[in-house]
Amino acid sequence: MKQILNMGIIFGGLAWFWLIADNPKWYWFFIILLTGVIIPELVFLPKKKTKTKKVMNKNQLTKSNHQKWLAKKTLSDEELLTANFSDLNGYDFERLVAMYFEDKGYEPVIIGGSGDHEVDIILTDPKEKYKIAVQCKHWKNKNVGNDTILRLNSGKRVHKCLDAWCITTSNYTKSAKEAAEGLNIRLHNGLHVQDKIGNWRKDKINRIKK
Repeated sequence: MKQILNMGIIFGGLAWFWLIADNPKWYWFFIILLTGVIIPELVFLPKKKTKTKKVMNKNQLTKSNHQKWLAKKTLSDEELLTANFSDLNGYDFERLVAMYFEDKGYEPVIIGGSGDHEVDIILTDPKEKYKIAVQCKHWKNKNVGNDTILRLNSGKRVHKCLDAWCITTSNYTKSAKEAAEGLNIRLHNGLHVQDKIGNWRKDKINRIKK
């Protein structure tokens, strides 16, 4: 729109120029206006500012995702006792597992998130006081692979734990079972979760009601 307006001024000015060409004062005024203001406006058009996307590095992205994950609506302790396993998010499943072992006498500390080295919970044995690294996988249709088991074994050493357990609502691949057996990592699958933690929840609710 601005270009059209400027072009109109130029052509209007040229038409007007022919009418006042015999007047040197107006002649030079128009030349200065044309060369100093209008032509530069047309030739040197301002460049449009392009929006640059802010690129986060891997660590920032992981931290951001973790903060969003923690910001999700979580259930209260009472709701965890009655909610369907399939309705839980990953963090609530970790909390439920921690509650279960706490009720069994262990001292749980939820690690979770960026830099956890594949360890979500660290349990302290009630008798021997040694530490156990626990990885929780709240998966419905995907089986836990050997990559998770290998990272858990590494995380066990990082967190200076004597033992390591993996707990999932699904199951494990053949290679994961083989890796766990070789590394002496205990595996709990969905059937174990439904049996042990499911029955514990029912018992816990009955105890609360009494």
